Amino acid sequence: MDMSAAIAGAKSVSDHTDLAKHYDDAAKDMQNRAEEHKKLLAQYEAKSYLYGKQADSFKTHCQALIGLYQKAAEENRMMADTHRQMAKETK
Repeated sequence: MDMSAAIAGAKSVSDHTDLAKHYDDAAKDMQNRAEEHKKLLAQYEAKSYLYGKQADSFKTHCQALIGLYQKAAEENRMMADTHRQMAKETK
């Protein structure tokens, strides 16, 4: 989906509903990625001895990605909410 064009051309309830769905889907994807990295982090913490000197780097990397993905998920949920509100106001 060309987001710039979709946002610029959003005038109907359907347009805003479609955009809300897009942002909801993106939020779910970001949350799933965060959950994947939480599992990896748990593995690195539980068995850090397997990863030697790199264990701390792996843990830090996962923690950073978890934070970024959670923030992206929240921002996508906020955009979805905004478009749902715009759809209500368009009616």
